[in-house]
Amino acid sequence: MTTLFGVLKWIGVTGLCLYALLWGLIACGYRIVTTHSVPMGLWKTEPLTRPLQKGDIAWWCPPDTAVSRLAKQRGYYPEGDCPGGYPHVMKPVAALPGDTVVIDNQGVKINGQRLANSESRDRDLRGNALQAMRSGAYQVASGSVWLLSSFTAESFDSRYFGPVSMTQVHGLAYPVWVAETKPVSAPGI
Repeated sequence: MTTLFGVLKWIGVTGLCLYALLWGLIACGYRIVTTHSVPMGLWKTEPLTRPLQKGDIAWWCPPDTAVSRLAKQRGYYPEGDCPGGYPHVMKPVAALPGDTVVIDNQGVKINGQRLANSESRDRDLRGNALQAMRSGAYQVASGSVWLLSSFTAESFDSRYFGPVSMTQVHGLAYPVWVAETKPVSAPGI
């Protein structure tokens, strides 16, 4: 009996310590990512203290729009601490004010350069219909940014919801330890 109680006590204390460690890491800006926009693994987030640059990984809150509500309903976004109950999301910065974004049936070009894995999907991984941005040329307006992942074509990003206001971007994310493999079953399109 004493041995069983000791084992249960050890399991309980270990569980509490791991729980405290996890929340401590989160409080320090560390995040575990399992989405389709960036490599899976451990990332560190920091407040935005400089202008965004192409290739940065933006840490941002989705606005409460019809597209964001549908994404949340479908499980692309879990519950989070952003307004509207959205989570902070990590997406690569693809285009900045003054850049030209062209969307066509082969994908997305930024200032004439085709992005890998940028073709839009008609359906998500569960078979739900998707509505991508219309084909055409878009000039990135002042105060906005296009967030688009070339890591995998299954990213739910600006090819579906368009430009993002810079006011939605709260920081930058940096990889600490990541796997270069693409997720297989994580929510996404």
